[in-house]
Amino acid sequence: MGPGASSRLPSRILAAAALASALVLGACATSAVDDLDGVTATGSPFTQALFRNYSYLARSFGDVGAPSSSAFDSDNSLSFSDSDASVDDLADAFARKALQAAQGANVMPEPAPDAGAQDILARLLHALDLGRDKAPDDAARAQADYDCWVMDGRVHGQEAASAACRASLNGSLAQLEHDVNPPAPMMAPVAADYTVYFDFDSWTLTAEALQVITQAVNNARAGGQSHINLVGHTDTSGSPAYNQSLSLRRANVVKDVMVQMGARAEAITTTGVGESDLAVQTADGVREPKNRRTVITLQP
Repeated sequence: MGPGASSRLPSRILAAAALASALVLGACATSAVDDLDGVTATGSPFTQALFRNYSYLARSFGDVGAPSSSAFDSDNSLSFSDSDASVDDLADAFARKALQAAQGANVMPEPAPDAGAQDILARLLHALDLGRDKAPDDAARAQADYDCWVMDGRVHGQEAASAACRASLNGSLAQLEHDVNPPAPMMAPVAADYTVYFDFDSWTLTAEALQVITQAVNNARAGGQSHINLVGHTDTSGSPAYNQSLSLRRANVVKDVMVQMGARAEAITTTGVGESDLAVQTADGVREPKNRRTVITLQP
């Protein structure tokens, strides 16, 4: 066929050829998940742990297809504005982060999508600055939990996975903060009751709360107490029904962390009493910090 011969071909043949070429190119498109096979991570213990965590998240979706390039910002993170991002895009985004970490790069956490997440991100960044070298495994787990929460939250159908990662972040971030700011050695005699305080409308544990829980678990072991009773409370701001649910969440998050520390789940009971048992008596609708609590009682 000589030069210019293609211009004499029927248009339907040219269209078919173009379609076949597009199909071939599409079949060759792959996800960054495929590039994880055989990778050996280098760099610091933190970046190597980050590689393992991101790789696990990338592979947690099973077999995935090629991502949509339109789902990514210039920094390879999922776009906040893209409503068509899929699990293929999500897996690819986690894999890209894993590959960067494998090269020894300190991959930054995702931007916070709202003011509430910004507070969590600020805590995480501060803890990472102090804990990347001191507690690399816990630091990598906390960052991966945060990114899992934020990134899954941007993809339709991944709401439950996002919520699970947020719950995991409760414990992993508190653990990292505990690693970098361990409590002072306990000198006081064993007490029967301990109180964990919460921020307004929150069931997220702070570093101070984790110190109280740690003391309670250690004292339960030292004192031989076989049962732990957890009672969640709220202040009077909000409806009684909402506060009842919030108080139980506060009790359950303390239980989850105590079990992670080695307490037996079957030895712990949790209840929530809402705003019905105030530490400080207030009128309805008052935000009183001392009423937002979970009380830990060690029993024989």
